[in-house]
Amino acid sequence: MMKPKIVSLVGITASGKSSLGIRLAKEFNGEIVSCDSRQIYKGLDLGSGKVTKHEQSIVPHHMLDICPPGKTFNVFEFQKMAYVKIDDILARGKVPFLVGGSGLYSRAIIENYKFPSQREGCPENRGGVFDPHYTTLQICLMPPREIIEPLVIKRIQERLDDGMIAETENLITQGTPKEWFTSLGLEYFWNVQYLDGKINLPEYKRLLKDKIMQFIKRQRTWFRKEKNTVYLTDPGEFLEKSRALIKKWLDA
Repeated sequence: MMKPKIVSLVGITASGKSSLGIRLAKEFNGEIVSCDSRQIYKGLDLGSGKVTKHEQSIVPHHMLDICPPGKTFNVFEFQKMAYVKIDDILARGKVPFLVGGSGLYSRAIIENYKFPSQREGCPENRGGVFDPHYTTLQICLMPPREIIEPLVIKRIQERLDDGMIAETENLITQGTPKEWFTSLGLEYFWNVQYLDGKINLPEYKRLLKDKIMQFIKRQRTWFRKEKNTVYLTDPGEFLEKSRALIKKWLDA
């Protein structure tokens, strides 16, 4: 029996995965399963780059806002819940689109990791890779540094303008421990550093940009190791080439 088909859209930070995923899912009668380790938390909207309520109204999104801030939610738990969502989407005759930059989360679904425990849900603790549940077309967005770095700088400023630091401050006031935010890294780590008066705003912008670019370098290394993946590097061709790949694959 042929396995159900799903689409996976992964890629580096600031490559445009979320907006492209919405356009493609809408066009191909799909629904989006977010594969982002921070967007699963309620209230972590601006710092995680979570799609807006308006964007969620264009195409149904799953695996967003499923856990309170301050709690632990690992990839093992994500995998179990995501399988339920994916199977429900398929049962309704729609195409599941995995969209996100947390490579371990998407890989756990695509390759059907078997974790012996829920302790950490890390690759070192997995029982192995088993027969996948689905047939997957995976597209990876990998624009070069000269394109990505200005987008990262622009995104940081936009999120600051929208109230990213205040978002973190409000959640801390409501009882979410600072230590939990610092454990998330990137935006949330530096939000706490700024709120504690350890850095000023220019230092915040510079340090956060540098850390995001380092993170992107690690993402590139991770995604280059993906199996059966089509890599796209020119943002001007992302929509056209992705559309053609998905259409050919779904029609096959």
